[in-house]
Formats: sequence, C-alpha cells, structure tokens
Amino acid sequence: MSGADVDPNLKPDGNSEDERKTKLGSFKKAANMITNSFNKGRRNSKVMSFPMEDDIDAEELKAAQEFRQKLLSEELLPSKHDDTHMLLRFLRARKFDLEKTKQMWSDMLQWRQEYGADTIMEDFEFKEVDEVLKYYPQGHHGVDKDGRPVYIEKLGQVDSNKLMQATTMDRYVRYHVREFERTFICKFPACSVAAKKLIDQSTTILDVQGVGLTSLNKSARELIQRLQKVDGDNYPETLNRMFIINAGSGFRLLWNTVKSFLDPKTTSKINVLGNQYQSKLLEIIEATELPEFFGGSCTCADKGGCMLSDKGPWNDTEIIKMVQSIREAKCTSNTSSGDLEEKQEEKILEEEKKISEDETKVSEEEPKVSKEETKVSEEKLIPEDAMACTNRMDSFCSDAFLEAETHSDHLSSLPEELLTPRMYPMGYDDVDSMVCKGTEREAERLNAALNRLSALEQELSSTKQVETQKEEKLKAALDRVNALEQELTEAKKALEEARHKQEELLASVDKEKKSGLFCW
Repeated sequence: MSGADVDPNLKPDGNSEDERKTKLGSFKKAANMITNSFNKGRRNSKVMSFPMEDDIDAEELKAAQEFRQKLLSEELLPSKHDDTHMLLRFLRARKFDLEKTKQMWSDMLQWRQEYGADTIMEDFEFKEVDEVLKYYPQGHHGVDKDGRPVYIEKLGQVDSNKLMQATTMDRYVRYHVREFERTFICKFPACSVAAKKLIDQSTTILDVQGVGLTSLNKSARELIQRLQKVDGDNYPETLNRMFIINAGSGFRLLWNTVKSFLDPKTTSKINVLGNQYQSKLLEIIEATELPEFFGGSCTCADKGGCMLSDKGPWNDTEIIKMVQSIREAKCTSNTSSGDLEEKQEEKILEEEKKISEDETKVSEEEPKVSKEETKVSEEKLIPEDAMACTNRMDSFCSDAFLEAETHSDHLSSLPEELLTPRMYPMGYDDVDSMVCKGTEREAERLNAALNRLSALEQELSSTKQVETQKEEKLKAALDRVNALEQELTEAKKALEEARHKQEELLASVDKEKKSGLFCW
C-alpha cells in the first residue's frame, strides 16, 4: 500500500483500548480459573461446584504439586487418589520428606490392593455388628463446631472376652477398615457439604470410666496395635483432636503403657480429662450435638439412643443427593481431567509457535513501515501497515504477560529466550519518528506495554524474595521442632531409667522386709 492509497479521513478506533482491556481482563480471569483448577487437583476443580473454603497455604500447595509430579512420573497416582488434600495428609505424616512420603504412599497402594480396601464396602458383610456393638459401644454422633464428625467409644463398657467370642480379631479389623472407607466416601463429603469447607478429620471422645490396669489384656493390646498400624499407615492425619474423659488413677497408669503404641504426633492431639469434662466438650461441640450423658442435650430417643443413632449430615437426604452427584461428576470427569496437564503443555507449545510467527511478521513489516513513512506527508496519518504492526506488538506483549501468569508452574520448561525480556524491532528512534508524525497515542501505548514489562519483572523478583524468606522461616521452624522432639525423647528415656531404678529400689526394700521377718 502506497502513501497515496491512505484515506485521509481514516481515524484510529477510539474503543480499541477499552475493548483490549476488557478482553485482557476476561483472559486473566479464565487463566486464574485454569491455574486454580490445576493447583487444587482434579477432584476439587472438577467436582466441587458449590462455595467451599480451603486453608491450603502456598508452601503446602507447592509441596503437594512437587509430590504429585513425582508420583505421576513413577505411575504411582491412580486417578481416584489424585487429590491435593489426600497428598498433603501423607506429606504431613512424614514431615514433607518426599522420599519417605513416596514410600508410605507406595506401601498404602499395595496394601489397598492386597486387602481389597477399594471394594470392601461391597465385598465384606459384618453380620455380627449388633452383638459387637453391645460389647464394644462405639459410633459417630453429630459434628463439632467446625463441622467435623464426632466419634465416640465407651471403652469402660468393653468386654474383650465376649467381643472375641462374637467375632474374630481379623474380622473386626476388616470391619474397622470398612467403616473408615465409609467415612471417607460418605461421611467426610457430607460434612464438607454441610460446612461448606473441606472436612477430612474427626473429633473423638473416649469414655474410659472403669478402665484400669486389668483392662489391657493380651487380646486388647494386640487389637490396639493392629488398628493403630492400619490407621497410621493408610489413613494418616485423620484425627483432629481426642478427648479421653473420666480418666481415673488406674487409667492414668495404663495410659503410660498405651502411649508407647501410639505415634508421638497422635498423642499430642489427645487431652486426658477427669470427670469434670463437660465444659471442655461444650467449648468444642454444641449442646444439641452432644449426648445428654456427656453434658449435652441430645437423647436420640427415636433412634434407640445416641450410641445407636449414627446422627450426622450423612443422614440428610438432600446432602446425600449432592454428595452422590459430586461423586458421579468426578467419575465422568476423570478421563477428560486426566489430559489436563497434556493440554497445558500443548498450549505452551502453541504459544511458542505464535510468538515466533509474530516476531517474523513484525520483522517483515518494519521495512515496509519505514518506506511508507518517507512517502506520506506530515499532514497524513500513519499507514495502516505501520499501525497494524504496532497493534500486534501491543497485543503480543499483553498475551505474553497473560500466558506467563497462566503457566507460572511451567516457566522452568520454557526456552531461555522466552524468559528474557527483549526489545522488538520498533525501537525508540521509530517511536520518536511516530510522535513527530502525529502518532503520539500509539507511542504512549507502546511505552505503557514496556513499562508493564518492567513492573512485572519487579513483581516477580519481589515474589521470589518473599518465597525465599518463607522457606527460611519454615526451615528454622522445622529445625526447632526436630530439636524439641530430640529433647522429648531424651526426657522420656530419663523417665524410663528413673522408673526402672524405682522398681529396683522397691524390689530391694521388699526383699529386705521379707528377710527381716525371719531374722529372730
């Protein structure tokens, strides 16, 4: 196109800037949605369609993503377990040590396959459940003030001999696993829907009234050890807190023995209370959700009592329908969501190609713009080709920034030249020439894009500094925790030695007393 072909009445579109801002805003919104869905895991992004709070911080999310990539690379992540919160539970159980967590995760998958945990709710029938509950009263009842299910056991009423007559230890452990699976499949999701935030932990109340030294026989010890191993190895970090109530002097002596079977992190969540526990429970649980025999106002008279009622959101018809629809949506979305990462990579490749094509076009158009400028008089507007070139540069800068935000997790895989700010063919001399020829607006827009580049670089630099500071603080905190654990271990060892010495001293005193009786 020659200068004579330019229409003197041609004017820039006054709405182009507003349209570009609107378009850029919508793209940023879509990019954030894509990024969030990728970060939260396929289950959360594809399934949860109602408002739900999430308390995952940036450090934990980064660790979960790294762990997820490690599992995917080794084919250790079945789609049904591809959930950020589940990954985090295992990471927390191993203090975010990736190798130890990977081993724990691998062992869990193998156990589930060998034990048949995925189909245990359909395959295992526990006909003796009524008799078992008679000799081992237990069950869920209501939720705490945070929406977590409350699990109750009356250990003081357990008859271990009759329990083992009613069932076997293997069958009881299998029943325990089945109920844990039911909790994850039905009860935790129902509580999450009711509380509008993720619930994957419970509050436990153990009533130990009447439990003493004679209560922990060989069968009881073996059962505790087996249940603890199953829970700790395959369902970690599911206990939020536990209240042991009606703890007498006999139980407190027994508790020192029981603690040796439990993980130290688990024991830190346990509160041992006497018979004045009601006010403490009511701080955590509403009176309407707490059984009357624990100081609440609930009786569940129409359900045969609180211990048999299984009261909770999982019995609400509407909530169960929503949980089922969520589960169905998750099943149908697994195939498509499984390709999410591949689509992200394909999009990056497409953008690289687009960038290359835009650079080529800009390079080809620049000589044309220079020739046209020599022919156009000072009174005429800049030719369409030059304006198109400038607009493409402006649009390209905006798109490049948008893609940098959308694919922030994949920046490390991009070529170095795409990560390095560059100056495109239209330099400052060309900008000055455009200003002199009446195109001040185009020059301002180009300068604005360059300023935006500088601002984004500064923002990225400050973000990296903040992340580095957070990592240093986290490392310091972990070091402190490790030091405290070491101190606790040494203190425990010292107490054990003192106890042994005390026992030896008592035995020596008893021996001297007995020998003294016969010294006459």
